[in-house]
Amino acid sequence: MRIELKGIGVAYKDWKLENFSSVFKSGSFVSVLGPSGSGKTTLLRLLCGLEKPSSGKILFGEKDVTKTAPEERGLGVVFQGNSLFSHLDVFGNVAFGLKMKKEKDLEKKVSEALRLVHFEGFGRRNVNFLSGGEQKRVAIARAIAFNPSALLLDEPFNGLDGKLKEGMKLFLKELRAKTGLTVILVTHDLDEAFFLSDRLIVMNNGSKEQEGTPFDVLLKPANSFVKDFFSDYFVVEAKQQKSRKGNVIIGNFSVPAQSGSGKPVIIFKKTNYRFIDGKT
Repeated sequence: MRIELKGIGVAYKDWKLENFSSVFKSGSFVSVLGPSGSGKTTLLRLLCGLEKPSSGKILFGEKDVTKTAPEERGLGVVFQGNSLFSHLDVFGNVAFGLKMKKEKDLEKKVSEALRLVHFEGFGRRNVNFLSGGEQKRVAIARAIAFNPSALLLDEPFNGLDGKLKEGMKLFLKELRAKTGLTVILVTHDLDEAFFLSDRLIVMNNGSKEQEGTPFDVLLKPANSFVKDFFSDYFVVEAKQQKSRKGNVIIGNFSVPAQSGSGKPVIIFKKTNYRFIDGKT
């Protein structure tokens, strides 16, 4: 689903968002980045209807949903806390929203959602004994069980250790590919944003500082704020080729490769390298 914000504004006692506009193309993955207090979560709450704008319009396709109630917007939402119901098992948690909407084929839809998050066969598990990553998957299964038109994620990897976080990133990339959902991710983690996103929106103090592809934003910062925000990152162009020890990444360095040879690779971040197949 295509989502558009036109001149959105909202004001609080000591903070405001003014004249915010952006288009989220159908099937795209967009990450909203920025420091604490920049307006990332407020933007998500405006999209899902938990906050009402004082000006502007929110369009889902051609439909104006600015005044539409949250439950009528057809969005799947996962906030920082998983908000799982401890008295319900995995199946009960995923089925909760479907029951509220009086959806038909309940068991089929729950089973499909659990299959998409690789949790099939675990419907009767107690959610209190799940790992952090497993709980995140259940929360996402609940958000997508009713076939939403878009998925909104607010810092979904918070509280996960490094290995779980990497696994969840791969899972989200796969989920988006399987479902074709429009996904909007709020994060402060540049690694997450670069790995997952088609586009980035960089925010600061209620304003959009820059919007573009990850590499456009990194290589062509619009102003000093964006430049400073990405100051710990750099880009090195390299290629993969075969060696006696397997595939290696070759530039002015040599490190173990993580995928097939022959594809261009971009490596970035001074303290935590990432390997991204594809062209810049």
